[in-house]
Amino acid sequence: MNRDEGPNVSQGGVEAISKPAESVRNGKSCLGGSQPQPALNEDLLARVLAPENLEAAWKQVRRNKGAPGVDGVTIEDYPQWARKHWAATRRALEGGYYVPQAIRRVDIPKSNGGSRQLGIASVNDRVIQQAIHQVLTPIINPTFSESSHGFRPGRNAHGAVKQLQGFIEKGYRVAVDVDLSKFFDRIDHDILMHRLKRHVSDKALLKLMGRYLRAGVRIGTHLHPTTEGVPQGSPLSPLLANVVLDDLDKYLEARQMKFTRYADDFTICVKSTSAGHRVMGWVSRFLTRQLKLVVNEEKSCVIKTNELTFLGFTFRGKRIRWSDKALGDFKFNIRRLTKRSWGISMKRRFYELRLYIQGWINYFGLSEYYRPLPELDHWIRRRIRMCYLKQWRKPRTRIRNLIKLGVRTQTAVSLGLSSKGPYRLAKTLATHSGMTNKWLEKQGLVSIRELWIKFHYA
Repeated sequence: MNRDEGPNVSQGGVEAISKPAESVRNGKSCLGGSQPQPALNEDLLARVLAPENLEAAWKQVRRNKGAPGVDGVTIEDYPQWARKHWAATRRALEGGYYVPQAIRRVDIPKSNGGSRQLGIASVNDRVIQQAIHQVLTPIINPTFSESSHGFRPGRNAHGAVKQLQGFIEKGYRVAVDVDLSKFFDRIDHDILMHRLKRHVSDKALLKLMGRYLRAGVRIGTHLHPTTEGVPQGSPLSPLLANVVLDDLDKYLEARQMKFTRYADDFTICVKSTSAGHRVMGWVSRFLTRQLKLVVNEEKSCVIKTNELTFLGFTFRGKRIRWSDKALGDFKFNIRRLTKRSWGISMKRRFYELRLYIQGWINYFGLSEYYRPLPELDHWIRRRIRMCYLKQWRKPRTRIRNLIKLGVRTQTAVSLGLSSKGPYRLAKTLATHSGMTNKWLEKQGLVSIRELWIKFHYA
């Protein structure tokens, strides 16, 4: 199935999910025709099941890829599954008796040694949830605070970091950093549904969303009920998280606080440590009593903004920098991608490096700290030269390849016969004069320094 094309039944696609069973005739689907738009917050389930909305939802789920749920149906298998089962699924949705499948629970290791629980819904449920998300976002999103930046159209983490920088520039140099313990796992269902009713009057849709919250979690062969929380990884969880925490945003705005929030990461800026401790006290009480969330007292603190880490960034005075942890993770992954024992072609290695470095700089390029970039480029080039020397194992092979690259014969022979390791030899005159910076660039190596310059001075 061509991923650039829309779903198509004749290709084993999922256009069948876009229409009731009676609309699919002779193996074909008709997506044409305009439908009158209902009132903004009425008949929302009909809008969720509209052909164009379902088709867009399927395309988004397909782009996101992801593992199968408890039913084992993969992204690739889903078009064929939908042709057989979507008509019955749609009748169940319209009749109000659809029962979502349980969530498959997996643990994702964290760099600090812990783990994060990820919930994987079936592909069919992901399509339905994505369709709900597409209908509800235009309704609910405009009501959110200007200080809420996470998982919202046209907003991102950079906006949150820059907003925090703006507070620092105005003299708010003390941060109230509140950490919510297992936020997604502890969202109270009653509180969430009560807040959803402020925006959604369609009882059928509310009932369906309640069933998704209570679908249960399958761990191994055991099914566990879900009495609280929303599964991280579902298309709806970011929107539902913002719905819950919007009460916090409005509470802080009513008190004229300087704050910024990205999902459950939020920081409040004040001008003194004593004010920070007062704010910490009443914010913690609000979260505990009103939203029934748990504040992690060990990680929550009142600190100077120079000591704050927010979304992977720190601040030195008024300037933004990436955190030490972010730089450490970068170096760890560069070492992983330039391992001498990784048995892949250099072409593939350059491809993986380019993807990682470009992705890293697209996010952490917001840092205004230039000084270490030339040294990082130098270090990456040295590791790449080491990979070539490791690949050219035999002395004769090293000598021959270096001579081809323009290295003097005597210099190439001296390196080829050396007993030093590849990493030490990667710093020698022979490797630098043969594998020049321009040559490495032609092979596909990108410069983190040049990417940073483009990010700031495009």
